[in-house]
Amino acid sequence: MRRCGLVLAGAYLCVVAAIVHRHTVGLGGTRVPWGLVLALVATAAVVLAASELVRVGGAWLGLGWAAMLTALQLSPGGSYLVATDWMGLTFAAGSLVLIVWGALRTPRRGQ
Repeated sequence: MRRCGLVLAGAYLCVVAAIVHRHTVGLGGTRVPWGLVLALVATAAVVLAASELVRVGGAWLGLGWAAMLTALQLSPGGSYLVATDWMGLTFAAGSLVLIVWGALRTPRRGQ
């Protein structure tokens, strides 16, 4: 049951992070992508929490995340959430790297 919950949490995380990663704020004449930073930090935090909750929990979370990202890209008309610009590619690649890192971490103690 926990694994199913982690898959659903991964799918939800993907959708929310995909929406948030495009937000920017202007500081001193430059655009700071605070949404991208927040999406990556949240992904890392949730993957670490999932790894502590269930053995290889990061992998289960990653399964849901990757399935949702694939579903977004393969939807009719394509995805408007994750564009193929530097922000979209950084979001997708950075999140996947963080998920793989979290999934390959040493399992929690006592397992």
